[in-house]
Amino acid sequence: MLSRILYSLQQTIVYYLVIAGLFSALWLWWRKRPGRRKPLQATPVPASQIRRELVTSIGSIIVFSSFLPILFLLGFGQYTHYYPRIDNHGWPYFFLSILLAMIVQDTYFYWTHRLMHQRRLFRWFHRTHHRSTNTNPWTTYSVNPLEAIVDSGAGVVILLLVPMTGWAIFAFSIINTVYAVYTHLGYELYPRGLSRHWLGRWMNTSVAHNIHHAGARYNFSWYFLFWDRMMGTLSPDYDEQYRAKW
Repeated sequence: MLSRILYSLQQTIVYYLVIAGLFSALWLWWRKRPGRRKPLQATPVPASQIRRELVTSIGSIIVFSSFLPILFLLGFGQYTHYYPRIDNHGWPYFFLSILLAMIVQDTYFYWTHRLMHQRRLFRWFHRTHHRSTNTNPWTTYSVNPLEAIVDSGAGVVILLLVPMTGWAIFAFSIINTVYAVYTHLGYELYPRGLSRHWLGRWMNTSVAHNIHHAGARYNFSWYFLFWDRMMGTLSPDYDEQYRAKW
Protein backbone atom coordinates (compact mmCIF):
# COMPACT_ATOMS: atom_id res chain seq x y z
CA MET A 1 0.00 0.00 0.00
CA LEU A 2 2.73 2.45 0.95
CA SER A 3 4.62 2.02 -2.33
CA ARG A 4 1.48 2.70 -4.37
CA ILE A 5 0.67 5.79 -2.33
CA LEU A 6 4.24 7.07 -2.68
CA TYR A 7 4.11 6.52 -6.46
CA SER A 8 0.81 8.42 -6.68
CA LEU A 9 2.28 11.16 -4.48
CA GLN A 10 5.27 11.46 -6.79
CA GLN A 11 3.02 11.72 -9.85
CA THR A 12 0.78 14.35 -8.25
CA ILE A 13 3.76 16.47 -7.17
CA VAL A 14 5.37 16.27 -10.61
CA TYR A 15 2.14 17.12 -12.45
CA TYR A 16 1.40 20.05 -10.18
CA LEU A 17 4.92 21.46 -10.04
CA VAL A 18 5.31 21.30 -13.83
CA ILE A 19 1.87 22.73 -14.67
CA ALA A 20 1.68 25.32 -11.89
CA GLY A 21 5.36 26.15 -12.39
CA LEU A 22 4.86 26.92 -16.09
CA PHE A 23 1.80 29.06 -15.37
CA SER A 24 3.66 30.76 -12.53
CA ALA A 25 6.54 31.65 -14.85
CA LEU A 26 4.02 33.16 -17.25
CA TRP A 27 2.37 35.00 -14.36
CA LEU A 28 5.70 36.47 -13.22
CA TRP A 29 6.60 37.48 -16.77
CA TRP A 30 3.32 39.35 -17.25
CA ARG A 31 3.76 41.10 -13.89
CA LYS A 32 7.18 42.44 -14.90
CA ARG A 33 6.40 43.14 -18.56
CA PRO A 34 4.20 46.18 -19.26
CA GLY A 35 1.76 45.56 -22.04
CA ARG A 36 -1.84 45.02 -23.03
CA ARG A 37 -2.52 42.01 -20.79
CA LYS A 38 -3.30 43.21 -17.29
CA PRO A 39 -3.89 41.42 -13.97
CA LEU A 40 -7.48 40.70 -12.99
CA GLN A 41 -6.92 42.57 -9.72
CA ALA A 42 -4.74 45.63 -9.39
CA THR A 43 -3.46 44.77 -5.91
CA PRO A 44 -0.23 42.73 -6.15
CA VAL A 45 -0.13 39.25 -4.63
CA PRO A 46 2.28 39.44 -1.64
CA ALA A 47 5.11 36.96 -1.30
CA SER A 48 3.77 35.98 2.12
CA GLN A 49 0.56 34.73 0.49
CA ILE A 50 2.48 32.54 -1.94
CA ARG A 51 4.58 31.09 0.88
CA ARG A 52 1.41 30.29 2.84
CA GLU A 53 -0.18 28.68 -0.21
CA LEU A 54 2.84 26.49 -0.84
CA VAL A 55 2.84 25.26 2.77
CA THR A 56 -0.93 24.67 2.76
CA SER A 57 -0.70 22.76 -0.51
CA ILE A 58 1.47 20.07 1.08
CA GLY A 59 -1.44 18.60 3.04
CA SER A 60 -3.87 18.73 0.12
CA ILE A 61 -1.38 17.07 -2.23
CA ILE A 62 -0.96 14.21 0.25
CA VAL A 63 -4.75 13.74 0.34
CA PHE A 64 -5.20 14.02 -3.44
CA SER A 65 -2.47 11.47 -4.12
CA SER A 66 -3.49 8.92 -1.47
CA PHE A 67 -7.30 9.02 -1.49
CA LEU A 68 -7.99 6.84 -4.55
CA PRO A 69 -5.04 4.44 -4.04
CA ILE A 70 -6.31 3.67 -0.54
CA LEU A 71 -9.84 3.07 -1.87
CA PHE A 72 -8.53 0.77 -4.61
CA LEU A 73 -6.51 -1.21 -2.09
CA LEU A 74 -9.71 -1.59 -0.06
CA GLY A 75 -11.50 -3.11 -3.08
CA PHE A 76 -13.06 -0.06 -4.72
CA GLY A 77 -11.81 -1.16 -8.16
CA GLN A 78 -14.45 -3.88 -8.49
CA TYR A 79 -17.18 -1.24 -8.55
CA THR A 80 -15.65 0.91 -11.30
CA HIS A 81 -16.08 0.69 -15.07
CA TYR A 82 -12.36 0.78 -15.82
CA TYR A 83 -11.33 -1.03 -19.01
CA PRO A 84 -7.73 -1.83 -19.99
CA ARG A 85 -7.49 -1.14 -23.73
CA ILE A 86 -8.68 1.77 -25.87
CA ASP A 87 -9.73 -0.77 -28.51
CA ASN A 88 -12.36 -2.14 -26.12
CA HIS A 89 -14.57 0.87 -26.83
CA GLY A 90 -12.71 2.64 -29.66
CA TRP A 91 -11.19 6.06 -30.10
CA PRO A 92 -14.44 8.06 -30.43
CA TYR A 93 -15.54 6.86 -27.00
CA PHE A 94 -12.05 7.48 -25.63
CA PHE A 95 -12.51 11.22 -26.27
CA LEU A 96 -16.18 11.12 -25.25
CA SER A 97 -15.27 9.54 -21.90
CA ILE A 98 -12.96 12.47 -21.15
CA LEU A 99 -15.76 14.93 -21.92
CA LEU A 100 -18.20 12.94 -19.77
CA ALA A 101 -15.68 12.97 -16.92
CA MET A 102 -15.42 16.75 -17.25
CA ILE A 103 -19.21 17.09 -17.08
CA VAL A 104 -19.40 14.88 -13.97
CA GLN A 105 -16.49 16.78 -12.39
CA ASP A 106 -18.16 20.11 -13.09
CA THR A 107 -21.50 18.99 -11.64
CA TYR A 108 -19.93 17.43 -8.54
CA PHE A 109 -17.74 20.48 -7.93
CA TYR A 110 -20.54 23.01 -8.38
CA TRP A 111 -22.81 21.42 -5.79
CA THR A 112 -20.13 20.49 -3.23
CA HIS A 113 -18.58 23.93 -3.69
CA ARG A 114 -21.89 25.64 -2.96
CA LEU A 115 -22.39 23.35 0.02
CA MET A 116 -18.99 24.27 1.45
CA HIS A 117 -20.01 27.92 1.24
CA GLN A 118 -22.79 27.32 3.77
CA ARG A 119 -21.97 29.24 6.92
CA ARG A 120 -21.71 26.23 9.22
CA LEU A 121 -19.39 24.37 6.85
CA PHE A 122 -17.32 27.18 5.39
CA ARG A 123 -14.90 27.59 8.30
CA TRP A 124 -14.19 23.84 8.44
CA PHE A 125 -13.84 23.13 4.73
CA HIS A 126 -13.34 26.16 2.53
CA ARG A 127 -12.02 29.14 4.48
CA THR A 128 -8.38 28.18 3.90
CA HIS A 129 -8.81 28.45 0.14
CA HIS A 130 -10.61 31.78 0.39
CA ARG A 131 -7.84 33.38 2.40
CA SER A 132 -6.50 34.10 -1.10
CA THR A 133 -8.85 36.82 -2.32
CA ASN A 134 -6.50 37.55 -5.22
CA THR A 135 -5.33 34.37 -6.91
CA ASN A 136 -2.17 33.10 -8.57
CA PRO A 137 -1.19 29.61 -9.84
CA TRP A 138 -0.12 28.43 -6.37
CA THR A 139 -3.59 29.18 -4.97
CA THR A 140 -4.94 26.13 -6.80
CA TYR A 141 -4.10 23.43 -4.26
CA SER A 142 -4.14 25.74 -1.24
CA VAL A 143 -7.04 23.96 0.48
CA ASN A 144 -7.26 22.25 3.84
CA PRO A 145 -7.32 18.42 4.07
CA LEU A 146 -11.09 18.25 4.65
CA GLU A 147 -11.79 20.14 1.45
CA ALA A 148 -9.22 17.98 -0.35
CA ILE A 149 -11.16 14.88 0.71
CA VAL A 150 -14.40 16.36 -0.61
CA ASP A 151 -12.74 17.36 -3.89
CA SER A 152 -11.25 13.87 -4.25
CA GLY A 153 -14.76 12.46 -4.18
CA ALA A 154 -15.21 13.65 -7.76
CA GLY A 155 -12.80 10.96 -8.92
CA VAL A 156 -14.85 8.33 -7.10
CA VAL A 157 -18.09 9.43 -8.74
CA ILE A 158 -16.47 9.60 -12.18
CA LEU A 159 -15.05 6.08 -11.92
CA LEU A 160 -18.41 4.75 -10.72
CA LEU A 161 -20.33 6.33 -13.61
CA VAL A 162 -18.01 6.63 -16.61
CA PRO A 163 -16.20 3.68 -18.26
CA MET A 164 -12.62 4.90 -18.78
CA THR A 165 -9.29 3.46 -19.81
CA GLY A 166 -6.04 4.33 -18.08
CA TRP A 167 -4.95 6.73 -20.81
CA ALA A 168 -8.28 8.57 -20.63
CA ILE A 169 -7.89 8.90 -16.85
CA PHE A 170 -4.36 10.22 -17.35
CA ALA A 171 -5.49 12.76 -19.98
CA PHE A 172 -8.41 13.87 -17.80
CA SER A 173 -6.07 14.31 -14.80
CA ILE A 174 -3.80 16.60 -16.82
CA ILE A 175 -6.73 18.61 -18.22
CA ASN A 176 -8.20 18.88 -14.73
CA THR A 177 -5.00 20.27 -13.25
CA VAL A 178 -4.35 22.63 -16.17
CA TYR A 179 -7.85 24.08 -16.00
CA ALA A 180 -7.75 24.44 -12.22
CA VAL A 181 -4.46 26.35 -12.42
CA TYR A 182 -5.74 28.47 -15.31
CA THR A 183 -8.84 29.59 -13.37
CA HIS A 184 -6.55 30.73 -10.54
CA LEU A 185 -4.01 32.38 -12.84
CA GLY A 186 -5.02 35.97 -12.11
CA TYR A 187 -4.89 36.75 -15.84
CA GLU A 188 -7.34 35.90 -18.60
CA LEU A 189 -6.21 33.74 -21.52
CA TYR A 190 -9.44 33.50 -23.51
CA PRO A 191 -10.28 36.16 -26.16
CA ARG A 192 -12.26 39.27 -25.25
CA GLY A 193 -15.53 38.25 -26.90
CA LEU A 194 -15.74 34.81 -25.30
CA SER A 195 -18.30 35.65 -22.60
CA ARG A 196 -20.88 36.63 -25.23
CA HIS A 197 -20.05 33.97 -27.81
CA TRP A 198 -22.78 31.30 -28.26
CA LEU A 199 -20.36 28.60 -27.08
CA GLY A 200 -17.94 30.62 -24.97
CA ARG A 201 -20.69 31.94 -22.70
CA TRP A 202 -20.96 28.43 -21.25
CA MET A 203 -17.24 28.13 -20.43
CA ASN A 204 -15.79 28.99 -17.06
CA THR A 205 -12.97 31.52 -17.15
CA SER A 206 -10.20 32.90 -14.98
CA VAL A 207 -12.21 36.13 -14.72
CA ALA A 208 -15.24 34.26 -13.38
CA HIS A 209 -13.27 32.40 -10.75
CA ASN A 210 -11.32 35.49 -9.75
CA ILE A 211 -14.65 37.23 -9.11
CA HIS A 212 -15.57 34.28 -6.89
CA HIS A 213 -12.40 34.66 -4.82
CA ALA A 214 -12.82 38.41 -4.55
CA GLY A 215 -16.39 38.26 -3.23
CA ALA A 216 -17.23 34.59 -2.47
CA ARG A 217 -20.84 35.06 -3.60
CA TYR A 218 -21.03 33.95 -7.23
CA ASN A 219 -19.48 31.65 -9.85
CA PHE A 220 -19.16 28.20 -8.28
CA SER A 221 -18.35 26.18 -11.42
CA TRP A 222 -15.20 24.38 -12.62
CA TYR A 223 -15.19 23.88 -16.41
CA PHE A 224 -18.53 25.23 -17.56
CA LEU A 225 -21.09 27.84 -16.57
CA PHE A 226 -24.17 25.69 -17.13
CA TRP A 227 -25.02 25.31 -13.45
CA ASP A 228 -24.20 28.91 -12.56
CA ARG A 229 -26.43 30.22 -15.34
CA MET A 230 -29.26 27.76 -14.63
CA MET A 231 -29.19 28.25 -10.86
CA GLY A 232 -28.80 32.04 -10.93
CA THR A 233 -25.40 32.03 -9.25
CA LEU A 234 -23.46 33.69 -12.06
CA SER A 235 -22.24 37.17 -11.14
CA PRO A 236 -24.78 39.66 -12.58
CA ASP A 237 -22.00 41.81 -14.03
CA TYR A 238 -19.84 38.92 -15.23
CA ASP A 239 -20.03 39.90 -18.94
CA GLU A 240 -19.10 43.49 -18.18
CA GLN A 241 -16.24 42.49 -15.90
CA TYR A 242 -14.96 40.00 -18.43
CA ARG A 243 -14.83 42.57 -21.24
CA ALA A 244 -13.34 45.18 -18.91
CA LYS A 245 -10.27 43.03 -18.30
CA TRP A 246 -9.06 43.62 -21.84
